[in-house]
Amino acid sequence: MKKKTIYLADLTHTCQSVASNVFPLGIGLLASYMNLHNKDKYRIELFKYPEDLNKALTKGMPDVMGFSNYSWNVNISSEYARKIKASAPETTIVFGGPNYGLSQQEIRAFWTRYPWIDFHVVKEGEKALDGLLALLDEFDFNTSELKSARRQIASCHYLQGGDIIEGPLLPRIQDLREVGSPYTQGLMDKFFDDVLIPMVHTTRGCPFTCTFCTEGSSYYSKVAQHSQLKQFEDELTYIAKRVGSIQWLWLTDANFGMYKEDREKAQIIAKLQKEYSWPKRVWGATGKNMKERVIEVASILNGALTVFASLQTTNARVLQNIKRTNISSDALNEIVLKSERANSETVTELILGLPGDTVETHTQSLKDTLDANLGNIRMYQMILLPQTEMCSPESRERYGLKTKFRIQQRSFGRYPYLDKKLIAVESEEITIATNTLSFDDYLKCREIDFTVEILHNTGIFTELMGLCRWAGMSWFEFIYGAYKTIRASNHELNGLYDRFRADTVRWLWDSAAELEAHAAAHIDELLSDEGGTNEIVKNKALAFLSYQDQLHDIVYCEMEKALRQQQRWGECLQTYLSEIKELSLKRKQNFLQRDVWFTSKLHFDYEKLRESQFRLNPEETWSPEPVTVRIEHTDEQKQAIDSYINQYSRAVEGMGRILMRAPVRRLYRSVECV
Repeated sequence: MKKKTIYLADLTHTCQSVASNVFPLGIGLLASYMNLHNKDKYRIELFKYPEDLNKALTKGMPDVMGFSNYSWNVNISSEYARKIKASAPETTIVFGGPNYGLSQQEIRAFWTRYPWIDFHVVKEGEKALDGLLALLDEFDFNTSELKSARRQIASCHYLQGGDIIEGPLLPRIQDLREVGSPYTQGLMDKFFDDVLIPMVHTTRGCPFTCTFCTEGSSYYSKVAQHSQLKQFEDELTYIAKRVGSIQWLWLTDANFGMYKEDREKAQIIAKLQKEYSWPKRVWGATGKNMKERVIEVASILNGALTVFASLQTTNARVLQNIKRTNISSDALNEIVLKSERANSETVTELILGLPGDTVETHTQSLKDTLDANLGNIRMYQMILLPQTEMCSPESRERYGLKTKFRIQQRSFGRYPYLDKKLIAVESEEITIATNTLSFDDYLKCREIDFTVEILHNTGIFTELMGLCRWAGMSWFEFIYGAYKTIRASNHELNGLYDRFRADTVRWLWDSAAELEAHAAAHIDELLSDEGGTNEIVKNKALAFLSYQDQLHDIVYCEMEKALRQQQRWGECLQTYLSEIKELSLKRKQNFLQRDVWFTSKLHFDYEKLRESQFRLNPEETWSPEPVTVRIEHTDEQKQAIDSYINQYSRAVEGMGRILMRAPVRRLYRSVECV
């Protein structure tokens, strides 16, 4: 009997570089499960790039065409699905993923918009897809007959005669060995292309109930694990032998490091680091509790793991509104100290526009996190995601949520379908005002966030941050003061902020339909804009590419002013700021130019300052005789830069992505005594 052909696609946009540059783990796990539980029954092929899918479709249509449904690919997937259904009505179209909805209103809206989809898998997909395919087999893969029978299909929804037929939810998988590994089965081999980042999971589910998160419902509250870790080790070893120049490993776990089993997982990764020099960076969401265990795991991974302090806000009332609690300030301080000892970076997440948020609460959250030295601050806007409590009509009304739609970064383009073209663009719904935050307040907060992105997250002024700590000054108040100085002046940096504010407003639409119509009509203009559509990413890159001298002038002047106010100013500090400013510019300007080097003369012990994170009194490192230092990239830095440029390009938008995603502080030119 001829095997049925099943194509599974987790599409990413590719017109402005690869938008979702990770391996398609979700569909890989579906295929792995199907192979383990249906020996030689199906011929399954996976797709990430639309061009690759189209190449396969030109050779023949599959029996079943499955698409992942995320906010960043729902429309490109649905456009391919619509055209496939028109070309080959007998092909069964299946969607699955979190971008679907909880309320009947949301579910009905989905089917009204995408009636050409045959089935949508709800929640966890492996058993549901297996059951759906078995039922299709009963009907000889005649989709119309199956739907006409109006059978309830476990964990599946479909539209029939104007009614939405909903099957009961299946229980979740509890032992991840039951799913198997798509890597060791060879299903992922085609994706080792020096662009995509390998992605794996070691747990599923999350015990927390955050109202803005798709895993905040009770369905996901029980956490599934591998019952033993040989499969995990085999999987990572398989990846390490094939990964090429990609230095990252991406973990999809919601709370990596929080569970006792994670110590053994970290030891497996550390073993690979020794044997294969990979991964150099491990990215994922670290545990929201059990921070002692998280820090231990980070220490085992030799600084490769970024430790997340996912606060979202430090305001108690806002936390109550989103059904969340945060760890204490003492615990946060402990995280900082132990992360530094483990040589791990820390990242704190904050969300603007949560229920109850105001300019004051958002600004205080920024101050709390920056002054606690909690690493980079990732400042998100509240996105209303389907399958979350926050997206419900009740929450929208209760908190007076006012929303707009924006184009998802890099997620638009023109793509081939057989011998024709299709246009697709992805949007997301963000909160731009609430009953406690006006739109003007929102714009002010966005400007402050932009300031933190430029002056703090890039590490461009690490030396001055250390000086602030030594002098007992608030680092947040210092950079906030620099922001106010810029905005109150006629300096050309004021124009950068004006452009950022205008971009923030310009890329907002009242509805997804209005946004999509605009994008379709202006697709060539969008594709030719190297800056992209994300105002933070674009203008942060422009600040780094075009305004480094001006930024250094203003911020170093602010530091001189602050030190004078503290009556600390003198000849030593004057010399120190002058020399450190020159050194800073030579290290950081055009830092992706890997073959450029400089020399400087310093009257200060740079290595001693660097080891103290520049928190020493400069007089303690003073030397009457200057020392010549050489400023250039190490071989390891050059290798990392090449990898990032290969992934993201040198365009403005690519530069912005590197600044947002890479550990930029580790890419600045190194300093060595001559």
